[in-house]
Amino acid sequence: MTTAARPGLLDATLSHILTGHPETLPVFADAGLGMVADERLRASFGTVVTLRTLLKARDLNAALFCRRLDETIAETARTARRQAVPTTTGTPLNLFALLPCPLKVPVEEAFEAYLETLPREERASFTYCLEGNANHDMDYYALVEHFESIDDMPDIIVTPGFNSFFHRPFVERFIKPGLFTSVSTFAGDRHLARLGVLDPQGQYTMLATNLLVMVVDHDRLGDRPVPAAWRDLLDAVYHKSIAIRGNHDGSFCETLLLTIHKEFGLDGVFRLGENVRYGWHPSRMVKAAGTGNPDAPAISTMPYFFARHLKEKKGVSIIWPQDGALVSPVTMLVKSEKREALQPLIDFLAGPQVAAICAEASFPAVHPDVDNRLPDDAAFKWVGWEYVKNHDIKAMLAEINATFLHGFTGGGA
Repeated sequence: MTTAARPGLLDATLSHILTGHPETLPVFADAGLGMVADERLRASFGTVVTLRTLLKARDLNAALFCRRLDETIAETARTARRQAVPTTTGTPLNLFALLPCPLKVPVEEAFEAYLETLPREERASFTYCLEGNANHDMDYYALVEHFESIDDMPDIIVTPGFNSFFHRPFVERFIKPGLFTSVSTFAGDRHLARLGVLDPQGQYTMLATNLLVMVVDHDRLGDRPVPAAWRDLLDAVYHKSIAIRGNHDGSFCETLLLTIHKEFGLDGVFRLGENVRYGWHPSRMVKAAGTGNPDAPAISTMPYFFARHLKEKKGVSIIWPQDGALVSPVTMLVKSEKREALQPLIDFLAGPQVAAICAEASFPAVHPDVDNRLPDDAAFKWVGWEYVKNHDIKAMLAEINATFLHGFTGGGA
């Protein structure tokens, strides 16, 4: 695909183009990009996704598309394209955070209160977007591998899970060359310190953890033993008795599958697939547990912040595995070249206030001053930074998901 179009337009964000030139919306719609008409989407992803990235992701001709935009703009006599939000230094500073839903509102409120403490000029110079990590018509993660330049991205990015920012193209292009830097020296509280939350190569910053535990419905489990460790879920005694998280794209809980694959290989993944009956959202697992419904799963694997809602439910137990709750990281990426300029904001995001919000929502934070209120004997299982960086996570997950589906759908070994 040629990109012989004027760089200024290609490097502008969708929000910038459509806010400055709303008359171009039909051009997007005609090209099958009508989802940008959604004002909420433009206010979130549109503020951080450039036209270049979107066209590349959709394999559209950039030169032709830009020419149509130019013609449309000229026809309406709007020849001056709106410029990015100016700052005192001439460079916009950006924060983009895709937060787990329980964290979105309290973190956003705390962040906006923090901004109010800044001098007016400094506050006006800052652009940001905080969103829930829910499904959208346009998946931001699908665009990540198409980023060509560090300038395609916000200065600070906060995301949960093993997403595209851990995939090999991004790691090779931006992480290993040192274009992002870790900003925290906190090794975690008395529980998490054993994990090794600090990236030894100083590239990613882990802010908090999303923990995965088991929930047992004793009525549905019957006389079978209560699972005590993750390896127990591979036992044939639990055939078609387990629910795990299923994603909208047909994949399944990557934290669980990566852990099973790391310890038990593809054979373990296949055996887990044979035992899983449902790929559900955790909220559905919570709703089904303890209802007496004969179709409810006997065992559900779900985030701890969902499981805690079942603490008082009769006939239901939360199982903290002997080998540890599985760790899915909430990480922050900070551009190395922007660290000094953004240090006050970094201190806020990695500081005790945001950490306390995470802990309160049952996302244990790594800041040592925060009490995560975890069991004294709580253990954790984390695949580790070396594993994440030294494997092609995207390719590996594709193979793991295919193997899991083979077992899940009843394929022979």
